[in-house]
Amino acid sequence: MSGKFSWTALAAMALSMALVLSACGQGATPATPTAPAAAERIPVLAASELATGPNRLPFGVLQSGTPVNDPALSLGLRFFFLDGPEPTQVQGETTATYHGEGLPFGLYVGYITFDRPGAWGVEISTPQASGDATVTRLRLDVLEKPAAPPVGARAIPSRNLTARDVPDLGRLTSDVTPDPDFYQLTVAEALGAGKPFIVTFSTPGYCQTAVCAPNMQVLKRLKTKFHDRINFIHIEVYPYPFGESFQAQRYVPQMAEWGLRTEPWTFLVDANGMIQARYEGGVTFAELEPALEQLAAGQPVTLPGLQ
Repeated sequence: MSGKFSWTALAAMALSMALVLSACGQGATPATPTAPAAAERIPVLAASELATGPNRLPFGVLQSGTPVNDPALSLGLRFFFLDGPEPTQVQGETTATYHGEGLPFGLYVGYITFDRPGAWGVEISTPQASGDATVTRLRLDVLEKPAAPPVGARAIPSRNLTARDVPDLGRLTSDVTPDPDFYQLTVAEALGAGKPFIVTFSTPGYCQTAVCAPNMQVLKRLKTKFHDRINFIHIEVYPYPFGESFQAQRYVPQMAEWGLRTEPWTFLVDANGMIQARYEGGVTFAELEPALEQLAAGQPVTLPGLQ
């Protein structure tokens, strides 16, 4: 694709592709695509909001409407500030690499710092099966103040339900194999404990993108390694009975307190109660483990390439 940037049209296309990606993500792991080799791979941004400061950009890739899960694939990203006097001048470059281990589809994650709010564009170079690469251009609306708490903000002192309130974990979480350690503290209590913690908002049994249950498996594995240095909290997105709440789209009050409009979300909070990193959507052990090492050591959490 060449010539003038057609950000708006491609953004609309990306939105429709994102809806397909969500639908394909439900249920079992997608089968290997059977599309012809010539079918184009199309990247889809899987984030609901971006803001000034450090950002994590997760992408899915579709081929003939089916999510691609190729660990060898990476996406080249170039960024432009469209509201500036030189909208075609490159403001930053990075690469989105594979982070799909254990997820139902391939996830490709890049990291970028936006230094000002407004309309940005990203030019995505996607390798094709033919060996060539195609370029997709998307418009990004970067907020000065996002709805969800940004990096550097103080965590919201929520008083979520714990096992003390609801001893039956089957009424506290839709996770079919819940770990009791995730339901011992409110966020408010964790803030008062003077210890780093991780809080995740997800619904393993009713996840719209099918990544909540895999996320919980990642967090349980991380808890085995970091439990003595980091507290772990899971907040179920829907109140019990979960199925009825899902159908009615009725959420626990903590979703509104944190300004969350999608799920899952995961936040890393330091011993002083400040948010060090935030992750929307699917996460993997390989991506989170280095961040938790920094969190446990009392160091600032730095996203890859943004040190």
